[in-house]
Amino acid sequence: MLVLSLLQGALAYAALGSSPSNFGTTPVRQGARSLAAAAGDSAAVYTVSQSTLDSGTVVREYMNADGVVFAVSWNGPALPDLRTLLGDKFAVLTATAAKRPKAGHSQLAVEQQDVVIVSGGHMRAYAGHAWMPGALPAGFDTSVIE
Repeated sequence: MLVLSLLQGALAYAALGSSPSNFGTTPVRQGARSLAAAAGDSAAVYTVSQSTLDSGTVVREYMNADGVVFAVSWNGPALPDLRTLLGDKFAVLTATAAKRPKAGHSQLAVEQQDVVIVSGGHMRAYAGHAWMPGALPAGFDTSVIE
């Protein structure tokens, strides 16, 4: 079942693991889609909100039925504000990057019990995604994170 809807009004930038917040920029385009995917007897219900930042970078936020962000992704010519996007999980990213020589010049992957973060790219071509394994809706397949 696929239901499409358009979000109106408030900005839908979110910090991973929290309610939507604001990046402090104006999105060029904003929309959302609610998806239900069968997984045995349960259904994974979540909303994907997509915004295009002024820089041209597309940010997607995956929210559960309670409006809590469990996954985020980004793709575009500039990095979004990862401190805002990742919330308290940003510290995990910076701690991991600090342990690697030249971490800013290559892909960085973090896989911990409470968070998975993959970020990489170069000028004008950045991409990444992050999710909290314990917060995923039942039946959610992380391969659908764009």
